[in-house]
Amino acid sequence: MSGSDFGGLARAPRLGSPQVPLPFSRATEGDGWIASRYGDVRAVLSDERFEVPAPGETGTAGTIAWFRASVSRFANGAEHRRRRAAVVEALGLLDPAELRSIAHQRALAVLNGAAGRPGAEVDAMSLLARRVPTATLAGRLGIADLDGAAEAAIAMAAGYPPGSNAATQPAADVATAQLVSMCAPAEMSVIVARLSLMIQACDATAGLIGTALHVLQDAPDMPATVAGWSTEALLTEVSRYLPVLRTSRRRARPRIEFDGREVSAGETVVCDIDTANRDPAVFREPNRFDPARPKAPSLTFGYGYRPCPGQAQALMLAAGVVDAVRQRCTFLPGARVDYEPAALRIPRRVDVVLS
Repeated sequence: MSGSDFGGLARAPRLGSPQVPLPFSRATEGDGWIASRYGDVRAVLSDERFEVPAPGETGTAGTIAWFRASVSRFANGAEHRRRRAAVVEALGLLDPAELRSIAHQRALAVLNGAAGRPGAEVDAMSLLARRVPTATLAGRLGIADLDGAAEAAIAMAAGYPPGSNAATQPAADVATAQLVSMCAPAEMSVIVARLSLMIQACDATAGLIGTALHVLQDAPDMPATVAGWSTEALLTEVSRYLPVLRTSRRRARPRIEFDGREVSAGETVVCDIDTANRDPAVFREPNRFDPARPKAPSLTFGYGYRPCPGQAQALMLAAGVVDAVRQRCTFLPGARVDYEPAALRIPRRVDVVLS
């Protein structure tokens, strides 16, 4: 049974319907190019001549700048493949179904501890969305202090993206040193791989959880339909319809002929994931939120030679938390949900009612 376009939800701040995909073209503002058609975005992400921009300074060991310069996300070529292999090896410790179960039980425990009384309102974002997934990963990666690791991961994630607010850097530096120490005495390449799983999952998973809860909160008056949505189908469609990762940037290493256009060496291509995920050439009724739709793969978790290797784990961590909220709470239809002013789509807070 199909869903709807969610009326007010689709028009809420930062949740507007993307524009119609356009041919590969120059950006209207600034330098560079825009790829917004599904096929064009896949082609860019599949071409190793389009590289990820370097993160800048390397920093001293144990700082957030050092960590940023050490992960696979900002590396290219052979170095990216080497670092990615270490991440894939670390993922071998993380069974997705087990992560879902642990996250579910941990989220229930947090909600029960915050309960006070039935009918109390709590903010699922501050209580659960970042803390439960990062603590769950920390435990499976061999870290003993789960709450301390979650706090440190949240501080690291705030200072992790290139260009982050300078005010976040001192706390991120302290948190990086703490987490490196928590992971010792493993080899540094192993520590970096394990921490990259926690940090890259922190904000992205929180955004997926929060946006899914926002969808459940503001779904139309069709409770039987909403109750029939499996959490997995809900999260898959949220990833397409309202992706956490809205754009992905690449830089041309050599001069490249692409779709009949000449992209000069060093020019940036912005892949518009928001728009590509609603390309009518790929998705039937793309502006309709429909967890029952045939599953054409969205581009939220990447594509080509560097897709997110932890997609299954991220989805199951989010599913465990959303499962717990659906089991333990009710929603506040129409309550305002604001989003963080960041590149990722992350609600500031989503209030739910303990039942």
